[in-house]
Amino acid sequence: MKKLFTMAVMLVMTTAMMAQDEKPNVVVAGFQNKSNSSLVACNNLRQEIVSGLIATDRLTVVETSTLGEMPKAKNELLIFLNGMGIQFYIEGTLNSIDTKSSKSNTGKTNYEATINYTLTLIETETGVTKSSETFKDSYNVGDTSDEAILKAIEYAKKRMKRYVDNHFKVEAIIKALDEVDEKKGVKTCYISVGSDTGISKGQIFEVFSKVEIAGEKINKKIGEVRVEEVLSGTLSKCSVKNGGLDMKRNFDAQIQMTVMTRAKKLKPWEKLGVNL
Repeated sequence: MKKLFTMAVMLVMTTAMMAQDEKPNVVVAGFQNKSNSSLVACNNLRQEIVSGLIATDRLTVVETSTLGEMPKAKNELLIFLNGMGIQFYIEGTLNSIDTKSSKSNTGKTNYEATINYTLTLIETETGVTKSSETFKDSYNVGDTSDEAILKAIEYAKKRMKRYVDNHFKVEAIIKALDEVDEKKGVKTCYISVGSDTGISKGQIFEVFSKVEIAGEKINKKIGEVRVEEVLSGTLSKCSVKNGGLDMKRNFDAQIQMTVMTRAKKLKPWEKLGVNL
């Protein structure tokens, strides 16, 4: 294996990529409660989701209490928030909470709770709904129904890392190569994002290159990288999961390569919303 340390920066136009110098500002509205449960459970769900968004370190979550009196009408509210420098508004709805009990082999009663909720993401500048997703989370061990409900609500916090990866993507460039194998291609490289945008070890990025098809330039996925070490606010070292040869060819040809965050794949039980 031949190890090359290539620290020359690629000749790319960084203006062609999304600016990631600042974290997006987000407001999470008070949740609607369409369930038969108390408003306390609804407020707890919102609190866990806000905590989960903050924990990603990829967003600045602005509490509505810091903004003073806000307009009631939806259109006016979005204009107001955009004027305050807030790019996104998240509406939440608690649709239902269901509980059931079962007996174990030892005769102990176990409780399972399932919460169903919807998050709607709106861009304040345009008023466009970027996404509306309904989630179902279950917690299947609890000594009381209330405990099972609380555990299911807490699980919503864990979902927010994937939610942010899917809807608040970070884009950057491959800034330099590190370890290169002549036969297998790029093994490690450096990308132009780091702690300033909340990037942490283990984050997966998809790698794209510019290709021309029928006279139109598009982004084509050529591989994936995984963050192994965050070196600074704007630099991370990555290992190459796949696509090393294509990355080397593009780098040698001085073809721009961009990277974009991707959520980790769900485990089978996570797809069902079950917390084991």
